Amino acid sequence: MLDNLRKFATTLPGKILGAFLLIGLAGFGVSGVLTSVGANTVAQVGGRDISSLDFQRAYQTELNATAQQIGQVPTPELALQLGIPTNVLNRLATEKVLTSLGNEYGLGVTDERISEQLRSDPSFGGTLGGFDRDTFELVLQRNGYTESEFFQSRRDAARREQLAMALFSELPAPDTMELLFRRYGDDQRIINYMILSTDNLLPVAEPTEEELAEYLAANQTDYRTEETRNVDVMVLTPEILAEGYEIPEAEIIAEYDRTSQNYIRIERRTISQLPLPADATVRWFELGQQNGKSFETLLEETGLTPTSLGSLAQAAINDSALAEAAFSLEEGEYTIIPGVMGQRAIYVSEIEPGGQMSFEQARDQVEDRLRTARGREDYIDVLDSIEEQRAAFIELDEIAAGSGLTVQTIDVTAGGAALEGVGGMTAAEASEVAQRIFAGTDGQLTPSVPLSANKTVWFDLNSTEEARDQTLDEVRDEVFADIMAERQDVALSEKATEIVTALASGEPFEMVAVNNNLFPEISAPFDRGGDGSDTITQAVATAAFGGGVGHIGSARTASGQFVVFEVTTIRTSEEPLSASESQFVTNNYRNNLFSDFAGGLRSDAELRINQTVLRQVLGLDAN
Repeated sequence: MLDNLRKFATTLPGKILGAFLLIGLAGFGVSGVLTSVGANTVAQVGGRDISSLDFQRAYQTELNATAQQIGQVPTPELALQLGIPTNVLNRLATEKVLTSLGNEYGLGVTDERISEQLRSDPSFGGTLGGFDRDTFELVLQRNGYTESEFFQSRRDAARREQLAMALFSELPAPDTMELLFRRYGDDQRIINYMILSTDNLLPVAEPTEEELAEYLAANQTDYRTEETRNVDVMVLTPEILAEGYEIPEAEIIAEYDRTSQNYIRIERRTISQLPLPADATVRWFELGQQNGKSFETLLEETGLTPTSLGSLAQAAINDSALAEAAFSLEEGEYTIIPGVMGQRAIYVSEIEPGGQMSFEQARDQVEDRLRTARGREDYIDVLDSIEEQRAAFIELDEIAAGSGLTVQTIDVTAGGAALEGVGGMTAAEASEVAQRIFAGTDGQLTPSVPLSANKTVWFDLNSTEEARDQTLDEVRDEVFADIMAERQDVALSEKATEIVTALASGEPFEMVAVNNNLFPEISAPFDRGGDGSDTITQAVATAAFGGGVGHIGSARTASGQFVVFEVTTIRTSEEPLSASESQFVTNNYRNNLFSDFAGGLRSDAELRINQTVLRQVLGLDAN
C-alpha cells in the first residue's frame, strides 16, 4: 500500500491535500535586480548574501546529478532550459532565510558536538575505519571548502534542522488526511459495463480513388521505402566450424569415460496445482484421498480444472511449500497444502529420475562438446586464413567453400533486422554490422567486423536501392486499410460518446445496451490498477475512479475496444493504516508544511539577483 501512497502523494489531489491546512504561499520569485553589490555576490535574500562561490559549488553539484540522469554534462544553455540555476538559487535562498530565523531564535550546536559528528562520519574515515585527518582535508578540497567554511555550513545546517524539528516534528497528520490516503489505496469500484468494438458498428464508407490519392499525398512520408543494401554475408564462430566436424565414435566413448562424472541429470517432476477455495471441496478431496480415489477421478467428480506448472526441478520452484510437497510424492500421487487463498491440491503426474547419465543418454552432449572444443582450437587459424584470402581479393564464396562456412545474400535496411539470427547474431550485433554496411561503398573491399573474441563477420556490398516515395499502385492495399482503420476508429469513438450521452440522459443501462446490441455485464470489485484482465484495464479503472456512484464514462483498452461503464458501488476499507503507512502520511504532511513555511519566508524576504555576476558564473554571454 505504501506504493499507492507514494503515487497519491505525487498527484494533484495529494499535493493539495498536503497543504490544505495552510494558505498557499508564493514560491521562488525575483523581486528585484541587484546592481550595486560586489562582484562576488550572486544574489541577496533578506539582507544575506549568496556568494558566487556558494552558488558555484551548489550549481556544480546539480550539474553532476543531472549528468548522471541524462548521460552528459548539461551545457550552460541546456542547464538554463532545465531550470537548474533557478533550483539552485531557490535552495540556497531557502537555506539562508531558515538559517537567519534559526539565529534569531538562538538555535545552534557547539563545535564540540560538530567534532563528534565528524569523527563518526564514514565519509572522513581512513583505511582503518576511524576519523582520518588527511581524508577530511581531501574531501573538503574536492568540494571547494575551507575548514572554517565547512564548520560554518554544519552549524547552519544544524540550526535549520533544529528549527524544522521544533516547529513540525510533533505535528500529527489530520485524521482526514489518513482517511483519504487509506481510501486512495484501498477503495474498490464495481461497475456495470458493456464492450464496444468495431464488430458492433455498421460498415464505414470505403474510400474512393480520389480519396486514396489525397491520403497518400498527405501522408507520403509514411509510405516511403527504406534505403536497402544487398550484401553477401559470412559469419565465423567456433560453433559454426563445429557443425562441419565428424568425431570418431571411439573418441566420444573415451571422452565420456574420462568425464562421465560431469553428466548428471537433475530429477524433474511434472506438477499440477488446483486451488480449493471452498471448505466442502477441500473435504471432498480429503475423503477421496482416504478412499483411494485418483486425482483424475476427483477432477471428474468436481468438474474442476487444475493448472499445469510443467516439468520442474526442485530448485526451480520458488514456492518452498510447493517444492517440498511435490518432491515428497510418488508418481500419480497428490496432497493438500495451504495456499494464498485457501487450500490447494498438488499433483505429480510424471517423475523423470535424476542421477548419473548413461553413455547413450549423454552421447550427443559429449559429441557437441568435442566438436565445439575443436572449433575453438581452429578458430584463430581459420580467421587468419580468411583475412589472408580477403587481402588477396578472393571472393567470399570461394573462401567459404574452403573454410566450411556459408555465404548468405541478404537485403539489409539501416536497423539490421534482416541480419538478426544470421550466424547466431543478436539484435545488437546485427545493428552494429548494419552500421558498417551502410558506411561502406560499392566496389570497395570492406574490413571484417569483429563482434567478440569468437565471432567475426565479413560482407561484400553488391548494390544499393535508395529510399523513395511509393506510388499508389504499389501501396494501394496498405493505404486502403489505413483509411478504413481511421474511419472505423472515428466511428467507434463517436458511438462510445453516443452511448455515454444516452446513459447520462437517464436511460437505464440495460436498455441502452440492448438498444445497441451490446451485452451488459457486472464487474468484480477492482482497484485503481484494474482487475488484471484485458477488459477492466488500468485505463478503465482510472476513468471509473473519476467519480462516485452513478459516474458514467468510457475508456479505450489496449485492443482498441471501448468499455462504457456506470459506477454502481464503491467499496471502502475500514482497516486503519499500518504503523509504517501512518508514519509515511505523517512525514509527508510535515514535509509539506515545512516546505510551505520555508517558501513563505523566502517570498517575504525578497530574493534579488545580480544578473551580471550570475551570467558570468553560469558561463553565459554577459550581453
